[in-house]
Amino acid sequence: MSVIVLPEKYYLSHFFELIQHLETHYQSVFESNHQEFLKSFHGLSEDAQCAYVRMINRKGLVFNNISFTKYSEISNPMGALAELERTGFLSRVVDTDKPLLTEFLTKTELAKWLKKSGLRVVSTESRSDLILKAQAHQNDLLLQNLESHSDLFIQRRFEELDYLLFLYFGKIQRNLTLYTLRDLGIRQAHTLKSEFKARYTELQDAKNDYFFYSEIERLSEVQSEDEVLSKLALTQSIPASAIKDQWLLGVAIKFEELNPQITLLALRACGSHPARERQARLLYKWDRIEESKTVLEAILQDPTCDEELLFAEDFFARKFGKKRTGSLTEILKNSHQVTLSDVYLKKPELGVIHLYEKQGFTGHFVENYLWVGLFGLIFWDELFLSPAAKLFNPFERRPVDLMGPDFYNRYEVLIESKLVQMNDYNAIEFIILKTVTEHYGKMNDLFQWTPNLAPMVLDFVKKTRNKNVAHILRTMAKRFDNYHSGYPDLMLEKNGEISFIEVKAEGDSLRYKQLSKARLLREAGFDVDVIRVKWQSDPNQVYVVVDLETTGGAPQSHRVTEIGAVKVQGGKIIDEFQTLVNPERPIPPFIQRLTGITDAMVQDAPKFAEIAESFRQFTEGAIFVAHNVKFDYGFVQKEFARIEHDFHRTQMCTCLGMRKNFPGIKSYGLKNLTHHFQISLDQHHRALCDAKASAELLLLMTGYKEPNPRKMEELVSENENQMSPPDEAAITLE
Repeated sequence: MSVIVLPEKYYLSHFFELIQHLETHYQSVFESNHQEFLKSFHGLSEDAQCAYVRMINRKGLVFNNISFTKYSEISNPMGALAELERTGFLSRVVDTDKPLLTEFLTKTELAKWLKKSGLRVVSTESRSDLILKAQAHQNDLLLQNLESHSDLFIQRRFEELDYLLFLYFGKIQRNLTLYTLRDLGIRQAHTLKSEFKARYTELQDAKNDYFFYSEIERLSEVQSEDEVLSKLALTQSIPASAIKDQWLLGVAIKFEELNPQITLLALRACGSHPARERQARLLYKWDRIEESKTVLEAILQDPTCDEELLFAEDFFARKFGKKRTGSLTEILKNSHQVTLSDVYLKKPELGVIHLYEKQGFTGHFVENYLWVGLFGLIFWDELFLSPAAKLFNPFERRPVDLMGPDFYNRYEVLIESKLVQMNDYNAIEFIILKTVTEHYGKMNDLFQWTPNLAPMVLDFVKKTRNKNVAHILRTMAKRFDNYHSGYPDLMLEKNGEISFIEVKAEGDSLRYKQLSKARLLREAGFDVDVIRVKWQSDPNQVYVVVDLETTGGAPQSHRVTEIGAVKVQGGKIIDEFQTLVNPERPIPPFIQRLTGITDAMVQDAPKFAEIAESFRQFTEGAIFVAHNVKFDYGFVQKEFARIEHDFHRTQMCTCLGMRKNFPGIKSYGLKNLTHHFQISLDQHHRALCDAKASAELLLLMTGYKEPNPRKMEELVSENENQMSPPDEAAITLE
């Protein structure tokens, strides 16, 4: 594969590409300061332009002048910085820049600055601690106490730049990384339509959206209640928009516990779901019962979407109609229950598919992929190729207006002409195959291109000509934001008939979004069921309980020194696997002391590559079990990857399993659990011993063994008479 080498001044060329686009399309939404910014930039020398563009592609607003000497495209870095300073694009640091400086400085630099300013610094304080201390004592920090502050510059005019970048990207984005990724071939940026137009034509519209995007960025900052109340009052006169609603919901969530008044003001101003749902819930929670009822009645009279209506019907019935349980709970309670082996613990959908395959069904995991894929393939031209498509730069992955009612309104005639053809398989086949042939692999934010997408949707269309699929696609086109997700997990097919299943494992709950999609599918003529999964330990299921000893805690840089494993079936250990492993590197002294495994012991031991096949065979068809399974499984996978082999097994964790089945124990480290349940652990931190102990925990979890915990008085007595050192390994390796 050839290596792509970018031109020396590629950052500058990217910026010129961007501002040329802006100057072509956005003159009507420039104010005088934006015009002046661009004029000033064009007036800079090329060295200064290169330096400024390098600056805006770096993180933060503070820079050390020395760092610019490394950029080969800048022939005179100090001269370029001096020019930028003269023209106002940057300046030396001043007292008001101290908050920015604290984010830029290293821990050592911060500590020196604080100490010289008379503030106490403790060696255990982290950099974050020092930043908070610096920000709390800004008035005490004098710039002359900061070493080499004269070498630091602050980027200026960033507000003008932020606004210009916002116009182009449609969001707050402070670098040109997308251009670089495009040039390197990492990120697609095809011109999906022949000509891009302006995102905004009216200055006030652009300023309004820029304000709300900026405020969303600031939500994590500390803002006084008076400041937020002032902004809420100020924005009342600004027309409703999706981004305004997003900010209002963010404000509501942030102040829910701090200031209910602010939360309610924000929610009442918001026109998008779930604003009214949150209002009704919170008002009821705060004992403002009649107000909650009023909100619910307003929803019932005029719902914004099916999901909101379902919530209101259910909540009203439970709180004001004396209904004992909610509809979601009832549906789940009354749904068909199946029992699956715990081999499918992390893949319940696969277990349900296998169950139905035994009954002659063909099952597919489709969830949203089927519907969004079908939608994208049929309406690709309207989405990406139409001159009217709301795409404003080459990096956008979907039309801006797709997540609202404007998309359908704009293309109603074209959409309906295609939907009329849904019962004509040949016509739909032509549309889908044409899309795949001409556009396969092109970027979009709707679905992932896969070889089986077209065959799957075509087969689906062929078998559902007696269903009203057009109704579903029309609903999606009208409000894609509400109807692009929440569809059932599985599609089943038998004798040419299609049905859908939502799978809920133990502990999962049904959501109104999923219920609304089930209702939509039923309106179209499909059978939709909810399957409730109950787990059962298959007495014939084989488990392999594994423990590893390693040279350290990171699979990327450390290696296995010992493997111990026991095979469990029917509540009994039926086989064992144990071997030392040559890690091909020294074992750290601490690890040697912890495990007792020395360099001499592993010198003549087999390397992992030599035992990989025997271990793979030993674990074949079994569930991979370990105490903190991520650690052991991660190491095994990495060792197999080093010899260019894959290793995939269903996993189970005895640490998590014991927490779930035996809550309330002080510690769930292996040493403490074996002590608590009186399980032998004679050689802790030797692999086979730990694996056998973990196998005993597995038997407790699966009900094959009755727990035998120590009595509370025994534990109290031990704690009073014996102070044990902490289990160091439980912290580092288990």
